[in-house]
Amino acid sequence: MSQHKGAVLWSLVLHVAVAAVFSLGIKWPERPRIQVATAPIQGTIIDTATLERQQKVREEAARQERQRQQREDNQRRQADEQRRQAQQREEQRVATEQRARDDAAQKERDRVAADKAAAERREQQARVERERQAAAEKERQAQAQRERERAAQQQREDELSRAAAVEAEANAARNAGLLDQYILMIENRIKQHWDRPLSARQGIDCVVNVVQLPSGDVMTARVASCNGDDAVRRSIELAVMAASPLPKPPNAALFQRNLVVTFRPDE
Repeated sequence: MSQHKGAVLWSLVLHVAVAAVFSLGIKWPERPRIQVATAPIQGTIIDTATLERQQKVREEAARQERQRQQREDNQRRQADEQRRQAQQREEQRVATEQRARDDAAQKERDRVAADKAAAERREQQARVERERQAAAEKERQAQAQRERERAAQQQREDELSRAAAVEAEANAARNAGLLDQYILMIENRIKQHWDRPLSARQGIDCVVNVVQLPSGDVMTARVASCNGDDAVRRSIELAVMAASPLPKPPNAALFQRNLVVTFRPDE
């Protein structure tokens, strides 16, 4: 500011001196005149009031900048404080939630332990009751087993008696030729239902295992040995199934669940 004032004062002094020379008409020694093209003299008149206003403007701008920076600093500090407080609140919230979870977990562990202890007590009581019932059931089963063994023994004895009677009756029937008659009836029944395949040669001789019910209904028929091919074997099995139910024996004592039938269709 002082430099600007000094420049202004020197400019004023210079102008005053020039004006005084022209006004007093001082004559300087004449020298040969050299024609020089005159150039307009440009001067700058500095208004101190304007300079002061500009300085005030600059100072005001600097003051406002300092205030702006202060506001920004305050805002940053407030934002930092808010973030710090928010972080503290979040940490407190997390800690509170963690304590709540820990408390809940501890309560759950206590509940599980109590339930386990109660379950163990109930299991022990149930085990004692099961052992008592098992001992009673074991005794009951032992008694039932003894009774079954006595009943089975009696049944075996009865079956042996019946088997002996049936065997005696069957022997009598076989001796009378009724078994051969029964087998011949079955063979003829199978021959009636046999569809001779083209591959069957003369002299077919096959053994068929037949499982039947007392009603004569055939359950299974399997060719055990045969001098024919697979088509012949299959045709004989189909014939046995088609002949179901098989003829009943002349004497019930001759009934056999498992029959061995010799199939000779050319005899």
